[in-house]
Amino acid sequence: MIYPSIQEISDKGVNRYMLSIATAKCARRITEEQLERMRENQELQNDRFSSGFSSKKVQNMEKPVKEAIIRLYSRDYKIIPPEESGKN
Repeated sequence: MIYPSIQEISDKGVNRYMLSIATAKCARRITEEQLERMRENQELQNDRFSSGFSSKKVQNMEKPVKEAIIRLYSRDYKIIPPEESGKN
């Protein structure tokens, strides 16, 4: 079971459906961030031989879904209900 629980993450007006959509969107953003870091790391490794620069290793992060849940719980990302965002 993933910690924190659904009850701990959700606020008033946030149901399980909205929570799952927000988690999926956040996980996708995290995956894109990880891929960008991997590309930058690869470029630095390629340049290292020509410029003498040593690159940092990419950090081992949590899996994207678990990281998304942690970010939602710690309020790094906020779930905005559709009626507040102005979208229909």
